[in-house]
Amino acid sequence: MMVRHLWDGFLSLLAAIATLVICGIPAWFTYKSITLGLAPLWAWIGVIGLGFVGILLTMSFLRKAADGISPSRERRRL
Repeated sequence: MMVRHLWDGFLSLLAAIATLVICGIPAWFTYKSITLGLAPLWAWIGVIGLGFVGILLTMSFLRKAADGISPSRERRRL
């Protein structure tokens, strides 16, 4: 029973890391292209939006990881 909760928490941690990578890399490169002048200033909308969604999802997956909940579930399995 305890191993299942550890496994579910580990899967949620992997989901949090994947979310950081999937949202963080495009946001970072968009930020760098704006600061170098390669992208227009309105691209900040994308950086802010993607950063907000990425942080929100990462925090959600980290909370699930701490509670031992699988990424695709709302509650712990019995």
